[in-house]
Amino acid sequence: MPGYDEISRCNRCGFCQSVCPTYLHSRDETQVARGRIYLTRLLLEGKYDFTLDAEVSGKVDDCLLCGACTVNCPSSVKTDEIMVSARRDFAANRGLTLFQKLVYRGLLSHSERLERASLLMRIYERTGARNVLYGKILGRALDRLAYYDSFLPRGMSRPARAQLEPVMAPSGSPRLRVGYFLGCASNVFWSQTALTAISYLIHRGVEVHLPPTGCCGEPHRTCGDEAEVRRLAGLNSTLIFRDGFDLIATDCSTCAQALAHYDEFVGADSREAERIRPLLGKVVDLNTLVVEHLGLDADNLRPISHSAATYHDSCHAVRGLGVSEAPRRILGAIPGLELREMDGADSCCGGAGSYGFTHPSMSGRIAAAKAENIAKTGASLVATSCPACALQLGAGLRRAGQAQAVAHPVELLARSAAISMFRQTPEMAQGQDPEMEP
Repeated sequence: MPGYDEISRCNRCGFCQSVCPTYLHSRDETQVARGRIYLTRLLLEGKYDFTLDAEVSGKVDDCLLCGACTVNCPSSVKTDEIMVSARRDFAANRGLTLFQKLVYRGLLSHSERLERASLLMRIYERTGARNVLYGKILGRALDRLAYYDSFLPRGMSRPARAQLEPVMAPSGSPRLRVGYFLGCASNVFWSQTALTAISYLIHRGVEVHLPPTGCCGEPHRTCGDEAEVRRLAGLNSTLIFRDGFDLIATDCSTCAQALAHYDEFVGADSREAERIRPLLGKVVDLNTLVVEHLGLDADNLRPISHSAATYHDSCHAVRGLGVSEAPRRILGAIPGLELREMDGADSCCGGAGSYGFTHPSMSGRIAAAKAENIAKTGASLVATSCPACALQLGAGLRRAGQAQAVAHPVELLARSAAISMFRQTPEMAQGQDPEMEP
């Protein structure tokens, strides 16, 4: 955990209260930055025990890690980093929770398992089993299952990786060679977005390389599983941080923020950290790649089926990467599409990775407030740059009975440019995915 001096810099002024989502929806002092920091201070002073006090660890786990308190703190106390460090100490003393073992280590640490699990999700949808949850008789008895079901996108397709090649070149000489990091959620839950985005890049003259990377490790970092973070980062860094790539891009802002700090993930004092540190500046999120390196090519855009959109800033994008203008420029470039800003556009949606599953009550309340702000704009479309946010927003909108579509800005740009989705090769259509070389 950070030293006593770092934690003591919190003067309990209360500025964090006005921006902390969990406090605003609970009015509980232990659900705000200064309250959580005070608890960690008591841990350092030995007044609580890491191995015994589940209530204290629960308050630490309740933090969304959205970073809003940090940017609003006069003393610049990095509460999100303090909470991650505290979780690391809890994990070291008490071990991982069953959920973390099953989902993080069991599925996210092994992408092939997650892809196999996605097959079950598609079967679940296509057999009509979902309809049972929302039936008039069983709907009330299965409210909790219906809540979890609301996170699953409608019309899930095969994982994106199964439909893509290791190297996808444009016609003619490429203007850029990009290493594309395909995150877990983008691969399985937001596959159409990944396929469309990559199609757009190829159309714009980008040679796209798809290394066989796994989970970026950010979910494991946030739960304190330091050993698994280093293992995953060590495997990924050799695949994605290569001198031959002009840029390293991803459609997931969470993955982008993680990759930008991969020298810390692999171990700040390690040889691998020394090797990749000069390459970290090549990491960009997809919006930045398009706006700053390709240009919007506005003359070839045409209206899409929506006339008004609003944008949700993911925490990792706006506070982690400082990206907020690029996605709005993309939306503003689409003819006939009016961008309507919602109240609290940069406020956490309550997704925070798996937070919606581990903290359904708080996450649901935050999502409901976000859905209400979206409704007030009158927009029929919500854009965001994070798959986890997309899942949370989609779930919140469905539970609120709202019908707004959710999409990535670059996906919308591809539609406006009339670029068709990446097409499978005959071998892939037969289910024979090509082997990917490291």
